[in-house]
Amino acid sequence: MHTADFLADRQANRADLPDEDDRNISDLQVDQVEFADVVVINKCDLVPAAEVDRIRGVVAQLNPGAKILTTARARLDVAEILDTGAFSYEKAALAAGWLKSLREEVEPETEEYGIGTFVYRARRPFHPARLWNTIKNVFVVIQEEMVVVDEDGEEMTDAEEDDDDDDEDMEDVEGDDDDDEEEEQPQLDPKKRLAAKMAHGTFGPLLRSKGFLWLATRSRMFGEWSQAGVMLTIQGGDAWRCEMPEADLLSLDPASRAVVVGEIEKGGRWGDRRQELVFIGQKMGADGGRQRIQDAMDACLLDDEEFRAWERIMERGGDDVEERLAGLFEDGFEDWVEPDAHGHDHGHDHGEDGQCSL
Repeated sequence: MHTADFLADRQANRADLPDEDDRNISDLQVDQVEFADVVVINKCDLVPAAEVDRIRGVVAQLNPGAKILTTARARLDVAEILDTGAFSYEKAALAAGWLKSLREEVEPETEEYGIGTFVYRARRPFHPARLWNTIKNVFVVIQEEMVVVDEDGEEMTDAEEDDDDDDEDMEDVEGDDDDDEEEEQPQLDPKKRLAAKMAHGTFGPLLRSKGFLWLATRSRMFGEWSQAGVMLTIQGGDAWRCEMPEADLLSLDPASRAVVVGEIEKGGRWGDRRQELVFIGQKMGADGGRQRIQDAMDACLLDDEEFRAWERIMERGGDDVEERLAGLFEDGFEDWVEPDAHGHDHGHDHGEDGQCSL
């Protein structure tokens, strides 16, 4: 997972890839491991035994339920991998280590071959600007641009729409815009960003993280966070369950409804809004990795004064709540598509118990 390459970088014939295929190697590798029922670690004769153990530890944390086989020169009994009848889509969908960590309590000191898991939780929103400043130099941040339809029925990205609106003013601020763009997107070379991550004391040892987040400027929706190696994808998810119409809540089966209602009640007047992120990486335990991540993420939360200001706006309510929140807290993240606007849920999993497990 220590690569900044995209699939197109390794495709011999790029013409075989659709133009819109912007998948990266780290995400593809993690997706495959998390979904597999058997993982084969090959060429074990070419590395020290300690390295084989470390790789086994990574695979076991990413997918605790997978059968792990180690081989040299790809020699193995094909009966171990073919026609085993062991694959279950339902089981595979719930097999990822991050999802298991959300569903079960993880002992913070538990590490296997130096690889550990830590679940970050908080009942306070992130300040968008502080979160951005924390991640912008150590991850390649991938965001989904919102697509809008113009008056001629043509699709365009939100950024293109903004460009059209601002055309008349461009001559006056062109120089300033260049400076802003450089500040917002530092180190655009993914390989430089990878080097920065590897040298970072907090995020360098991090291999995988996933979950959902709460931004102070986006009170109705949670964001989805998915990181593999240097690649970090942040996009809009769905409405918080406390924002669900009562009819939708009542339509859940009793067990799921009880879980959702319990989570809403746990959060008090702000419902189930919260941060819930699973971090998987090296040096989590005795080396202090968990505490460094905890401190870094805590520093992104609203402080007491900011949170009181946030609460005052929320308490006043009104249709312009998010507009007023955006005026209070700087937010440079891409706009998120409201759930009702797209009619689907970005493919995240609410789990068998109705929790927001993404």
